[in-house]
Amino acid sequence: MCGPFRIDLVPRGLLKPYVLSLLFERPMHGFEIMQEISERTNGAWRPGPAAIYPTLMMLEKGGYIERMHEKKQGERARLPFKITKKGEEVVLKHKKTIEEVSRNAGL
Repeated sequence: MCGPFRIDLVPRGLLKPYVLSLLFERPMHGFEIMQEISERTNGAWRPGPAAIYPTLMMLEKGGYIERMHEKKQGERARLPFKITKKGEEVVLKHKKTIEEVSRNAGL
């Protein structure tokens, strides 16, 4: 947001491939993904729960990610997501495109 006007700095459709590329690096739960995106973009892009969780559900339903069954030490009910073989194939196939779009968006 910029004053009272909304300025879209992030291209539509970037969230799914960006989440997949983050999960390609390591398993994370939804809140970690939100934090990671915000940190990597210096706060310029802060997708909230209303964007992250439906995206995770779509990716899970499509077979690109799955929930891990073991919790991290000290975690309560948060089960991290991990990328599946199908998700890895998508990231590797489109890695250059994802990086280029991310770079052009300033991410």
